[in-house]
Amino acid sequence: MSVTEGNGPVDRSTSLIERIEAVEEFAEVTGRLLVVGDMKWADMEADFRLLAINNALRRQQETMQAAVLLARQDLGHLAVAFVRASLEDVMYLEFFLSLDLDDSQKLFTLLGIWDSLRSLIAQRNYIGDEEMAQLWYPKAFLDSRIADKEKIKTELKALQKQYKWSGGMLPSGDWIADRAGKQGLYDYLHAATSRALHFSAGEILRRGWGQPSGKLSTDKAEFRDHLAHFALDQLWRLHLETWQASEPLLEASGISSDEELTFDVIKPALDRLGAAGKVPLVHAREWNLTPDGPLDLEGRG
Repeated sequence: MSVTEGNGPVDRSTSLIERIEAVEEFAEVTGRLLVVGDMKWADMEADFRLLAINNALRRQQETMQAAVLLARQDLGHLAVAFVRASLEDVMYLEFFLSLDLDDSQKLFTLLGIWDSLRSLIAQRNYIGDEEMAQLWYPKAFLDSRIADKEKIKTELKALQKQYKWSGGMLPSGDWIADRAGKQGLYDYLHAATSRALHFSAGEILRRGWGQPSGKLSTDKAEFRDHLAHFALDQLWRLHLETWQASEPLLEASGISSDEELTFDVIKPALDRLGAAGKVPLVHAREWNLTPDGPLDLEGRG
C-alpha cells in the first residue's frame, strides 16, 4: 500500500493520449508491413513454427488494437495482461527457432498434443461422459485419449532427460527464457505480468493508495494511467522483437507485405514511440519515493 501525495499525474513528459496515438500509428504501419494471411498446409505440417509465427503476430496486432481501445476508455491498465502473452511469444519462438527442425517438430508436436489432451480430459472429468456424448464424443474415443496421454507423458519424460530442462515434465518458463537468451527480460516482465492474471497478494497491496489517517482506494487514476502507459510501451516493443525473431520464416508463415513498402515507412512511428520514452513497471511512488526523497510518513497515522 502506498501513500497518495496530491492528485497530480505521475511524472512523465508524454501524455497518455500521445502514447495511445503513437501506438496506433505503429500498429497501423506494421499491419501493412506484416499482413497476416493464410499459409500452405503442407508447409505448416513440415514446420509447426510457421503456425506459431502466424498466430503470434496476428495475436499481437490484435492485442495492440485492444490495448488502444481499452486505454481510450480509461481501462488501459487491464492491458498489462496482454504483455504476458507477447513476452511468451518472443521467448518460445526464439527457443524453437534455435532448435534443428527435426528436434523442433518433435518437441512442438508432443507439447501440442499434451496440451490438447489435458484440456479434453479435464472437460470429460468435469462434465462427465453423458454430456460429452451429447457433444459428439463417444466413450471409446475418450478412453483411447487416456491411453494417448500416458504415451505422450512417457515421451515427454524422455525429452526432459535429453534436454535437462527444469520444471518437471514440461519445460519451465525460466528454462525457456534462458535458452532463448531472454532471461533478463523474463525476470523483469514475467512474474510481474502474471500478477495481472492470477491472485497476488503483492498486486493487491500495490493497488492500495491513500492516507494512513484517512481512506484507501484501489482506483487511483494516476496509477491506472501509469499501468496503461506501461502496457502500451511494452506491447509495441515485444511485437518488434517477435517480428525480428521471425524474419527468416515470415513468407512461409503466410506473412506478406505491400511490395512498395520498405522498413523506412515505420521509422517515423518508431521515432515517435522512442521520443515517448520507456515506462518502468514499478513507479517510485509505489515505494513512497518522490523526486525530493522519501515521503515523511511521521505523524500521518
